[in-house]
Amino acid sequence: MIDVYICEDHPEQRKVISQYIRSAILIEEYDMKIGMETEDPEKILEAVRNSENMGLYFLDIELNTNMNGLVLADRIREYDPRGFIVFITSHSEMSFLTFQYKVEALDFILKDHPQQMQRQICECMKHVMQKYSKITRGSGKTISITRGGRRITLEYQEIIFFETSSNEHKLIVHTKNKSIEFFGKMKEIENEVGEEFIRCHRAYLVNKANIQEVNYEDECIIMKTQERCPISHRMLGQIKKKI
Repeated sequence: MIDVYICEDHPEQRKVISQYIRSAILIEEYDMKIGMETEDPEKILEAVRNSENMGLYFLDIELNTNMNGLVLADRIREYDPRGFIVFITSHSEMSFLTFQYKVEALDFILKDHPQQMQRQICECMKHVMQKYSKITRGSGKTISITRGGRRITLEYQEIIFFETSSNEHKLIVHTKNKSIEFFGKMKEIENEVGEEFIRCHRAYLVNKANIQEVNYEDECIIMKTQERCPISHRMLGQIKKKI
């Protein structure tokens, strides 16, 4: 999961940038969420300090505060050295300053042309997701599913459970932030993910790492998201042995 931060002191510009980002997340089903949108750089820093996720930062260079976007980027690097920083400004002549601060900015976007700005924001988000997918493949286990012709890679730690859909030949994967319906077979998924997941019901496959409680009286598993997955009588003995 990537947290997206927007620091822009002009309310209308901030709203437009946010709309572009939210639209791209929804349409492309990116593993991203808006972490914060504000005019206050101190609030951005506080949020970054308390986040465990990698960040994508869209920063206005000129902020009406005692900290400009360049200084903010430099401070962000203290907490998120691998995060992705994009500067947005109305002044093209300020682009050279981004190199002086050595914050390794991903891009420099001008506000003057809204359509071009939207295209560049979307390109940055696509690039970041590609980079992030490579990083996660190297650091943790992932599974890939296909939906609408697009391949979506999910980290095991993000997955809460799989369940069969009411739509024939389809499954639903529930993650910490969204649910995705896709074509698949539960048995094939079960074989792929291995012992880190457990089948508790013909229609449910849960992530053992995201179990909060097993309620044997009500015959259900309560996940960390407070969602409940039923335990079938046939699976009850297996659950007691393996959890």
